[in-house]
Amino acid sequence: MPIQGPLHWLDGEGWLVLLGGGDWRNGSTDQADAQLLSVANLDRPMLVLMAEGSRTAAEETLEHFTTLGGPGGEAYTLETLTRDYLETPGFLTLLMEAGILYLGGENPLPLVNTLVNTEAFRQIVEGYSTLQGLTIVGAAAGAAALGHWVFTSRPPYQQALGLGFVMNTVVVPHFTRTEDSPILRALPKLGDSLLGLGVPDGTALALGPNGQVEMWGEGQVTAVVSAGSAPA
Repeated sequence: MPIQGPLHWLDGEGWLVLLGGGDWRNGSTDQADAQLLSVANLDRPMLVLMAEGSRTAAEETLEHFTTLGGPGGEAYTLETLTRDYLETPGFLTLLMEAGILYLGGENPLPLVNTLVNTEAFRQIVEGYSTLQGLTIVGAAAGAAALGHWVFTSRPPYQQALGLGFVMNTVVVPHFTRTEDSPILRALPKLGDSLLGLGVPDGTALALGPNGQVEMWGEGQVTAVVSAGSAPA
């Protein structure tokens, strides 16, 4: 398990990339997206999995990366996928062959609730952990989903366990200021020594297979460590 200060993440052969969000259509994510392609295995296809929206919108995200030099691949939205479909041989083969998995959207709960305890999630972990070297990109809701806890972006802030690639951490996408983030302000109530990461739009925190910690894009990631008591 790579460790940099309070930052702990799952040991693997691929990168973990936490992108705070932003609209690729206006170029705000271009720098981070290009950095992603510079570290990923472009000999393998890309798989885009969005939490919501149409499959056409997911395919447009894939086309954006293809325009930047990405490898092409397949794109889906969870609004049209079932947990049963994630268990099919065809979908599992896509995961086994992928070099980049892009998890996006604005609500992390569909990503977490649909993936957890599926053969697809097991394959994602295996692809990341082995010489397949799967690079996992979490954009906005996808970034939040890679942490230990996830919350919806609006009140009443529903809470659930995340996918757990970044341990003991809450990732807050679209970050502006700690004062504007009820989730980061409430961190002490969630647990002792819990790490909160505020990631602005157009900015990514990239965690490499050899312990690299890199900041991509023009913004800065804010880290907050809670000093509260662990919940009973």
